[in-house]
Amino acid sequence: MPPSELSSPESGQKILIWHQGALGDLLLAGPALLALRRHYPRARITALGQPQPWTLLAPTLSLDAVWDSAAAAWTPLFVDDTPLPPVLLERLAPCQLALVFSPRPHPTLLSRLAQAGVAAAHWLPSFPTAGAEGVGTVLAAALTRLGIPSTAGVFRLKIGDAWQDQAPRLPGPGPFLAVAPGSSQPLKNWPLAHYYEVTRTLAWEQGLGVIWLAGPAEEPLLPYLQGLAAAQDHLLLANLPLTGVAATLARCRLYLGGDSGLTHLAAAVGVPGIMALFGPTDPRVWAPRGDGVRVLTGPCPQAPCAGGREIACPEPRCLEDLTPELVLATATALLQGG
Repeated sequence: MPPSELSSPESGQKILIWHQGALGDLLLAGPALLALRRHYPRARITALGQPQPWTLLAPTLSLDAVWDSAAAAWTPLFVDDTPLPPVLLERLAPCQLALVFSPRPHPTLLSRLAQAGVAAAHWLPSFPTAGAEGVGTVLAAALTRLGIPSTAGVFRLKIGDAWQDQAPRLPGPGPFLAVAPGSSQPLKNWPLAHYYEVTRTLAWEQGLGVIWLAGPAEEPLLPYLQGLAAAQDHLLLANLPLTGVAATLARCRLYLGGDSGLTHLAAAVGVPGIMALFGPTDPRVWAPRGDGVRVLTGPCPQAPCAGGREIACPEPRCLEDLTPELVLATATALLQGG
């Protein structure tokens, strides 16, 4: 049953959105999720996935609840021919519509959701597994096929009132440059020596206050980042809650980082100038959208060379050869409004 055959968009139905992706994937789905909210303005929406990223979207989408998809309670939905536990039936039976975002279809999951009493359950690709079409474009087309109008536009987060309390006081009046040198995949990272050169120059020549950001994925880099920040009298923020990171980024004039969730978060909170550094992964698919986003790549003729999420290149020269001079020139242009 397509969503258009359910009760009217004006009704107060309950919708379940299943998206287990990390921060970047979830924010790339932002325009599609916002289109869903606009199509069903009175619906009570529950999100199921990683709680920290989903909490960022709660004010923007007016979420009713956020459930953790890592909980063992959801395991029976992936196993055929076993009775569904009563607690699961109690949770899912009120849902009229479930949308499951994943790289590939899960027929068993969709079937089990129907057995649990969900009137309609549909799969949407969380990202393309081949080709160079952007995630937003792929999702907009998938929603349109379900009768939900959508466009692959720019997504903006609402900053929650309590988020500012989770962000530390920043030193000085700014303007500030936020720097996120890590990612979940080291082969996507620009060399730290290049970051050092750029931050040192921008601090001295442009008077920028520099904020280094690090999360669990950057744990191996922390000793180096601590040294870099201390040597230049910069601020290092490690392992803040994502809501605190979002509130911090919203106060920054520039952002510098690679293909990572924090780069998408910087775009989503509206940092005016974003330098997104891409090497083996394809920016046509993965880069954030926005007027202030500048995608920078190195001169490697093989880049992008990643096959979907898999990076075969053992030593991405594309990032090594992406020069600090190009980044500095881009930063200067962004500061001047270009």
